[in-house]
Amino acid sequence: LLYVILFTAAGFVSILIHELGHAFMSRLFGCRHVAIVLHGMGGVAISQGARFNRGQDILVSAAGPGLQAFCGGVALVLLLTHSFDGPAASLLYAFVGVSLFWALLNLIPVHPLDGGQILREVLGPRRIQLTLKISIVVAVVVGVLMFLLTRSLLFPILLGLTAWQNYKMLGRLPANRGW
Repeated sequence: LLYVILFTAAGFVSILIHELGHAFMSRLFGCRHVAIVLHGMGGVAISQGARFNRGQDILVSAAGPGLQAFCGGVALVLLLTHSFDGPAASLLYAFVGVSLFWALLNLIPVHPLDGGQILREVLGPRRIQLTLKISIVVAVVVGVLMFLLTRSLLFPILLGLTAWQNYKMLGRLPANRGW
């Protein structure tokens, strides 16, 4: 029970750091009204009234996983250079695992993950169909790979849901006949 509590606490802090990365970068680009909403599978930083250019949008999207991975790396260095035991060690190991894994997962080019947001900005608004198609393919491929590596259905289900959402969005685009 203690490990579950420590893992949950580490996950909460890691996700909060991730969203703070987005919020800090939004503030750096002049947005004065940023809200962070945390929910069951993560969170979202909402930049109210912000109008960023494509380069700024990319940096805002990358800042979340960037800060999260940086903090996970700092915690890893602490674990490797200092002696921790008991609950402190469990908390740090959980924080490193959640932070590095979630940051990497969030950077895959699957909309609406941060990597998908970055892909959307790189390709531009005229190529939203291509963004959604890439998202669908990558979500399916990574979902299958995650299942083969972990034998867990959690990430394939989550990625399958994002693939489905992207497929539905693709079908709602004007003058689009599916694939």
